[in-house]
Amino acid sequence: MTLNEIITRAASVYPDCWILQYWDMGRQCATRNRDGGDTLAEFIASELYQTYDPDAGDESQLDTAILKIREATNDLGAIVAALENMKKERLAA
Repeated sequence: MTLNEIITRAASVYPDCWILQYWDMGRQCATRNRDGGDTLAEFIASELYQTYDPDAGDESQLDTAILKIREATNDLGAIVAALENMKKERLAA
């Protein structure tokens, strides 16, 4: 499985396929996009690139990609919860 395949699948469900704005299909690597502005899409492209092991089998590559994006999702969820708690605390004061 190529990294382009993983990136393309992720981009297919991301709003406006913005992940591809931070991806070089020819070199199969994350790239900067000074005109971009979607730092989450940039993060996803970069995270998948940095954790991809070309010597691993398809299942292992997918397991790693899933794990890394799930970890990021958990981190974002914790931030949402903290901000929601902050709002509740402010309303209770």
